[in-house]
Amino acid sequence: MQKVVDIMKKRASQLLSEGAVNRVIGWKKGEFDYDQTPAVFNSIEQLDQLVYDSFSGANVSKYLIEESKKEGKVAVFLKPCDTYSFNQLVKEHRIKRENIYVIAIECLAKLNIEAIKAKDALKITKLNSK
Repeated sequence: MQKVVDIMKKRASQLLSEGAVNRVIGWKKGEFDYDQTPAVFNSIEQLDQLVYDSFSGANVSKYLIEESKKEGKVAVFLKPCDTYSFNQLVKEHRIKRENIYVIAIECLAKLNIEAIKAKDALKITKLNSK
């Protein structure tokens, strides 16, 4: 998984440094490794916080509604399942497609933290990725 994140960071850094985009939408870690949250990264330095793993299930397409209205372009990492809502938002004219740079990423198997908690596995605080 780390290889995927490294590729994502490299591409986002390239786009930011070239000035092709002003910001990037992805995910960042919360208090625990399973606590991923969508985030907007405005600089290359902030990309150190970018994460992507089996807990990055949140669909970031909805964040484009506001971000695409701002000055400049926004890059967004979209999983295959996120593209359905993205296309619907474009059809409904809720996002400005010309202000968005889409970066397709592979879908990792998504883990459901609520199901894990239901199995009484609340002591999980860190996952080891291969």
